[in-house]
Amino acid sequence: ELSNNQAKMPSKKKRGNDKAKRKKKERLERMDREMKGKALVSDANSVDDIFSILTAFKKYRKMNVSCSFKRYEELTENEKNWVFELLEKNMKTHYEGCESIGWDQKAKKKELEHEDCRYLIAYKEEVEGTKQENVKQDPDEKEPATKQQQQQPVGYVMWRCLMDDNGMGEFIPVLYLWEIHLEKQARRNGLGKFLMTISELAAWKFKMKKIILTAFSSNEPSLKFFQGKLKFEVDETDPQLCDPSEPPYGYRILSKSRDTTGNSSSN
Repeated sequence: ELSNNQAKMPSKKKRGNDKAKRKKKERLERMDREMKGKALVSDANSVDDIFSILTAFKKYRKMNVSCSFKRYEELTENEKNWVFELLEKNMKTHYEGCESIGWDQKAKKKELEHEDCRYLIAYKEEVEGTKQENVKQDPDEKEPATKQQQQQPVGYVMWRCLMDDNGMGEFIPVLYLWEIHLEKQARRNGLGKFLMTISELAAWKFKMKKIILTAFSSNEPSLKFFQGKLKFEVDETDPQLCDPSEPPYGYRILSKSRDTTGNSSSN
């Protein structure tokens, strides 16, 4: 005669069926989350102007800088050239020093041209006085001048909203910060942090799970900026974290996620 405990124990067949049902339920739930994530990414990529949402961040008054939000095809030819040249000037040596990546000019240009790339460009507003011509005036008066406003690009960030592997076999919606570059004269004035604030706020407005980026190990100021000032942490998908026994890869994957209370937090 079976004891009470033995009588209550499910058979191997039943345990197998329960496990299969549980796995199927988890798979369907994951598929549903991924489907919703793809919809969020699509919505994010359909936004024409981030400043229609973040209106207070159009200008960085400390430096008399105004910002524009553009797709690659909306950039002028001069802007396209400047975007690549600034990247090359700032980063080529780091790419060349990283054996696992290396510098590939053609591939890098192709990345910048992707249809999902979104550029946040900071322009320094400069006012120049120009003399008016063919205007009759009293010879004793000073020559009148008109003010001509010119915009000079001094920095940019480029991001893409996409589905990315969370390191546990599931794809989640993220804002992937591909590039952030400033001209030398625009640094150490808070502009980089300002552009990152816009990027981070955009990620949460778009309901992305994370803002994520790749930083070269050789670029110590960059790591200090992201991890120190902005509180990014090493992401679960970082190759050095996943394979600590392997030699360093030459780069780190950093991220910041949003907690359930609506505040941003590092992983």
